[in-house]
Amino acid sequence: MDFTNIAVPLFESAHLSNCVLMKLLLVPLILCLLFTSITPVQSEDVFEAFLKTSGGSLKEGELRDQGFSPLFTGGDLDAWKVEPGHEGHWVIEDGVINYDGQAEQPKHFDKSLWTKQSYGDALFYIEWRFPDEPKMKPHPIVLWNGDFLLDDAGKRITRPRLDAGDSGVLFRGILNCQANIWCQELGSGEINGYRVNKKLDQKLRRSCIPMINADKPLGEWNAFLISLVDDRMTVYLNGQQVLVSEPLPDLPARGPIGLQHHGDRIQFRNIWVKEIN
Repeated sequence: MDFTNIAVPLFESAHLSNCVLMKLLLVPLILCLLFTSITPVQSEDVFEAFLKTSGGSLKEGELRDQGFSPLFTGGDLDAWKVEPGHEGHWVIEDGVINYDGQAEQPKHFDKSLWTKQSYGDALFYIEWRFPDEPKMKPHPIVLWNGDFLLDDAGKRITRPRLDAGDSGVLFRGILNCQANIWCQELGSGEINGYRVNKKLDQKLRRSCIPMINADKPLGEWNAFLISLVDDRMTVYLNGQQVLVSEPLPDLPARGPIGLQHHGDRIQFRNIWVKEIN
């Protein structure tokens, strides 16, 4: 639209007072300031603020001040759905959830430990470590696009690497939406279920690969701070941003959070969640 022909008559018109003209000029400015002032703070802003002040390891007081609710702080598993096959395997020892990797639930899905409550958009904090002595194991090599490196016969090419176990944090009640905990060269935080799905767009699959390996040496405690808002996951590990996903397809709106069974020993502590309305 050519505004020249509109502006000239407005200013030349004898019927418009200076007051009316001033109002016409101020309305766009007022609207701009109004909408700017009510723009909601994104969860990522809060997310990054935590890490700048605490270096990725958060204390109970900080978490409570930011509106987090405890899922486990060393006392009991009241927030978790403990199945008969979990007893003697998912146990509390010295204020830590100690899992021996041997849950006896009939279904693989149910061997993991799930929260009783379902969550939608949320921030999640957890500390974890592998207690076992690491051993050399063959590890596959993941390419830039999410595929495994294969030989001419189509078999995965591997190389030896120290390994102490495998687990993960599961979101929205499904296995695919997982922040992986493992000993791979990629580093923890990978969204494995989406990364390995060749039916998905390569840009999405690449976004499910950690940008850096921020894991601490095997046996030491690590800290995840994870944001899952709408269909995007952001993962910080030990104070460093390791992953920002593209939109994850077919993600349920809500579901329980799970600590993954993978047949290996792992320990968890200091588990907190904050729902984002």
